Amino acid sequence: MTTITVKEYLADRNAFYLVDVRTASEYSEAHIEGAHLHPLDSLNVAKLGFQAQGKKILVSCLSGARAQKAAKQIATAGQDVACLDGSLHGWEKEGQPVVRSTPSGLPLIRQVHLTVSIINMTAALLALFVNPNWAWVIVGTSAGLFLAGATGFCGMGLILAKMPWNRTDSAVDDCEAG
Repeated sequence: MTTITVKEYLADRNAFYLVDVRTASEYSEAHIEGAHLHPLDSLNVAKLGFQAQGKKILVSCLSGARAQKAAKQIATAGQDVACLDGSLHGWEKEGQPVVRSTPSGLPLIRQVHLTVSIINMTAALLALFVNPNWAWVIVGTSAGLFLAGATGFCGMGLILAKMPWNRTDSAVDDCEAG
């Protein structure tokens, strides 16, 4: 899988179709100007190839983990694809500007933190006062947090992103925000 540095992308932006594969709510919080939203969980490679119009598809996410998964899907379909080195984090490290929205609610990561803490507090109380087997819920949420930290994939984040309060207009328009 090839990787394109931020400097290489900036040197010839017109040669690339920049794709952000995060969720609509993550994209609305912050994204690279000119990036097209195509969430990984609903990635339509054929449509993406059509929209790229012969340009090399450059995939980005937050840190690079989801971009790698998307790039493999796109490459399997025979499209010319690369990943942006460091994705959004790498972009910001290079001092490049990011389009940010004014959040109307809590950022997705804070929603995950609150949800996990409520689940864990409830499970701990149930384990103490009802049945010790409730402690396994805490083990499960801890494993989920470990997985999210290790791979960049957060199942709870994906679920919360689909909640009505996190939907954006771009999610309704087949994720075609630009």
